[in-house]
Amino acid sequence: MTRPVLELVDVVRQYPGSPPVRALDRVNLTVLTGEWVAVIGPSGSGKSTLLNLMGALDQPTSGTVRIDGYDVAGLDDERLSALRGHSLGFVFQSFHLLASLTAWENVATALVYRGVPAAERRDRAAAAMTRVGLGHRIGHRPAQLSGGECQRVAIARALVGEPALVLADEPTGNLDTRTGEEIMGLFRELNGDGTTLVLITHDPAIAASAPRRVRIRDGRIVASELDGVTG
Repeated sequence: MTRPVLELVDVVRQYPGSPPVRALDRVNLTVLTGEWVAVIGPSGSGKSTLLNLMGALDQPTSGTVRIDGYDVAGLDDERLSALRGHSLGFVFQSFHLLASLTAWENVATALVYRGVPAAERRDRAAAAMTRVGLGHRIGHRPAQLSGGECQRVAIARALVGEPALVLADEPTGNLDTRTGEEIMGLFRELNGDGTTLVLITHDPAIAASAPRRVRIRDGRIVASELDGVTG
């Protein structure tokens, strides 16, 4: 049964200044389990601010943000960290892999703070690597991998904890066109298997891969498009 994984209700994020800067202005957005949503907008549109709120990395000035059913405003730093660790997976443009660790060790780091035993961490990391097509590369370090392979490792790390929601921030930004298309194909497969995804991008071609597209400009959602439907 589908349920809201992410809910933003009348969300405002304003930064102090003279005058204050309103980066987000009454944003409303709901993402259901199993959805794949692309948030698209130009530089300065509010995408990064929105990502920080969706990832429980920042708090709204006003309005409500619920992640996996939890209102972030009611959580202290420890509980916010636990929410990020258990309910969210992150994929970034720059991979953020530790050069000194092998691929599977990088993936397994996502389980360390959950208290998962070492043997189970290795097994789950290896399974996640296989899921993204890199089961044969688990012992390689990032310097021995291509950019596309590094991003697959980062995706495996995001998936290994079986989060309610995966947030991907410009995940193809450091990749060539062909490799970027392969990564988008992987996201399509993962979503087909039930992974809930929100992808942040400035690229219309990348956004077109997602069944649902939300357009943001000047801190406001200006359009929401579902394949075959525009609203």
